[in-house]
Amino acid sequence: MDKLIFFNIFYTNYCTYIKQICTIMNQINNSFDVIIIGGGPSGCSCAYQLLDAGKKVLIMDKAEFPRHKPCAGGITMKTLKHLPFNIDHLVEHTARKMKFSFGGSKEISLTHDNGSCVMVIRDKFDAYFFEQTIKKGAEFKKIDKIKQISNMQKRVVLEVDGKTYETDFLIGADGANSTVRKLTSDLKYKTPVYAYEGIVEKSDHKYVTEFIFNKTGYAWIFPKDNHYNVGIGNLLTNKNSKKISKKDLFSFVSKYFKTDKIENITAFPIGTEGDAYKATSNIFLVGDAAGFAESLLGEGIYNAVVSGKYAAKAIIDSKVNTYSANQLYNNFLEAFTQELKLYRKGSKILYGYPRISFWMMKLGLGKKFMNGYSTGKTLTEIMGKPNLYLN
Repeated sequence: MDKLIFFNIFYTNYCTYIKQICTIMNQINNSFDVIIIGGGPSGCSCAYQLLDAGKKVLIMDKAEFPRHKPCAGGITMKTLKHLPFNIDHLVEHTARKMKFSFGGSKEISLTHDNGSCVMVIRDKFDAYFFEQTIKKGAEFKKIDKIKQISNMQKRVVLEVDGKTYETDFLIGADGANSTVRKLTSDLKYKTPVYAYEGIVEKSDHKYVTEFIFNKTGYAWIFPKDNHYNVGIGNLLTNKNSKKISKKDLFSFVSKYFKTDKIENITAFPIGTEGDAYKATSNIFLVGDAAGFAESLLGEGIYNAVVSGKYAAKAIIDSKVNTYSANQLYNNFLEAFTQELKLYRKGSKILYGYPRISFWMMKLGLGKKFMNGYSTGKTLTEIMGKPNLYLN
């Protein structure tokens, strides 16, 4: 009888011990220096920098890679400076010739030997960036739903698909419809902008990279190896703005390409309202999740890559700095969002006064911009001022 009691006590204690060990191991396995929600360019740019500094990083995303990503796929020369690797093997076209159309015969053609940007298939670019980041040492978890995000003293706790994860820092890199933004910040897109795009097969007629401006945005033609990425979007909206539709895309393709055949049509939002965004505590938003796409031409990849990079830099530098990561990232944002505001001023002129914009570009501003973009300058630098946020 005594042996049976002893055995029961031993067995109970042993089971309790095993459960405690499992709980501790589970906490260790689900604990990270940084968790990044979103495996696109902003998330991977952030992760890559953190991994270089020896951080334990987990990337969560609803999609497996490669995955479809609606985007024209133009990567500016200034963006290439901030990528941690060469992407020459992904380039399908270099935009050495560009045309800007303002309606009727108002057209401006610009050239530069370097090209203002390179064209990639966005799905392939994202997949390559993601693969390189995983090879660097990031862990990846495909997820379905983030139920809750809680700030617990100096740690962030996430409830995801029935499991709990802990991290020192959380990065919201989950795009214009960001779940992290909705759960953790007051940033809301009051006048959201969006676009429709699709693919048109190449014909005998060769089109150059082209922007066709209208009152609230533009249509675009971006050449690739065997097709054109063609789209139409709005970048300025108000209650009186005409909302674009799939029908507008078909009309544009029919007019310019003399065909009704367009494939892989996708509608997608663009995050452009982050001019005043500031990070709070140890949760940072980057890329479209923070509204960092510029509102002049809708470029998002550059700002995604740079904001991800400098969010990581803030975390790394805070370990050897008297300032917190939050303060360092907000110092970056203070200067970075000045550039976004400059783009917004430019967009109001471009779309609000197209005739004036045409003559400004024709009389020298267009060449200045083409030369600036082709040599990797930011808008601030093109306007002759130092770019403070990169310092």
